[in-house]
Amino acid sequence: MKLTLFLDHACNLRCSYCYTGRKMPKKMPVEVAHKAIDFGLSQVEKGWLLLALFGGEPLLDVELAERALEYAARSCRNAGVRLFTTLATNGTLLDDRRVELLKRYNFHVQVSLDGSREAQDACRRFADGRSSHAGIVDNLARLISEGFTPLVLSVIDPANVDHLADSFDFLLASGATHIHFAPNYTAPWDDAAWARFEAALTRLGDRYLFHTRAGREFRLDPLHGKIVTHLLPGSNETVICKFGQGDVAVAPSGRIYPCERLVGEDDREALCIGDLDRGLDLAKVQKFLAGRETDDPECADCEHKGRCKRWCGCANFETTGDPNQTSPLVCAFETAFIEEADRVAGALFEEKNPTFLKRYYVPRPKAS
Repeated sequence: MKLTLFLDHACNLRCSYCYTGRKMPKKMPVEVAHKAIDFGLSQVEKGWLLLALFGGEPLLDVELAERALEYAARSCRNAGVRLFTTLATNGTLLDDRRVELLKRYNFHVQVSLDGSREAQDACRRFADGRSSHAGIVDNLARLISEGFTPLVLSVIDPANVDHLADSFDFLLASGATHIHFAPNYTAPWDDAAWARFEAALTRLGDRYLFHTRAGREFRLDPLHGKIVTHLLPGSNETVICKFGQGDVAVAPSGRIYPCERLVGEDDREALCIGDLDRGLDLAKVQKFLAGRETDDPECADCEHKGRCKRWCGCANFETTGDPNQTSPLVCAFETAFIEEADRVAGALFEEKNPTFLKRYYVPRPKAS
């Protein structure tokens, strides 16, 4: 069971592409956090709870995060449930107290950083307009030095797309080894912007080749995921979002959504699937799930069907207004990523590149 606590609608950045809506000081009362954790535990079926902190910026009120985590740890111990933790942060507030909190609860940390200063400053500045780049880079280095292996999430936008390859270089040089470039689907991807994206993606693929040939170990998504789905047909099925079944997000109001990306300003009645007082609206959940079991006719005969993210309810909603309808834009991005992944993987396989073969063809020892 994955439970996301949307701790606050506030944030100290003003990212131009943010999908969580207007920033406002509306944080989750600690009583709601505790009630949400109780709800999450009531939904556990396999003996574990994945607790995710999200926002806004979830580390704005560190005391709230501490109290929620203390309650979650105690409640999970009492229930005989294993607790796992994850956090999505903008990386600006990682002081001693916050880093110690992340270490204490063994967090998997996702840091949002678009790469080079030029890429970051194009879209991710402080509310007063200042650059956020240097401080986040320092904090990323601190996390790595403290033993974390953070996932760096970088957004591809027309405003920063030309920096895609140099941002990858910059992040690798900064010590990041797990990097994910994610498109901003709501951006104005006109013909000119799309042409720039295609050129930038080719340059990114070339840098993937360069760094792999240099023996560097890293995971670069979405190329990594597209290579895996080629090697392991059907592996995409294991990550398809459940959209309210085994994965829910709770807003500060106590209202429940099928994904943290759909909370927005907590005013999307059509996407709200319940609240902590009444529980899940099971009829609504089943309606969503039934729709997700029906393939979009446009996808039925596509050669990339088993390798694309047509199932992502958030991406679909952002682009079509319907969690179950895939847009041509999502299709175009997925096709581009798959084709670029096949280009670089094919070249490295043909060369019998040892780093590439070790990455994808040598079985890893099982944990004891």
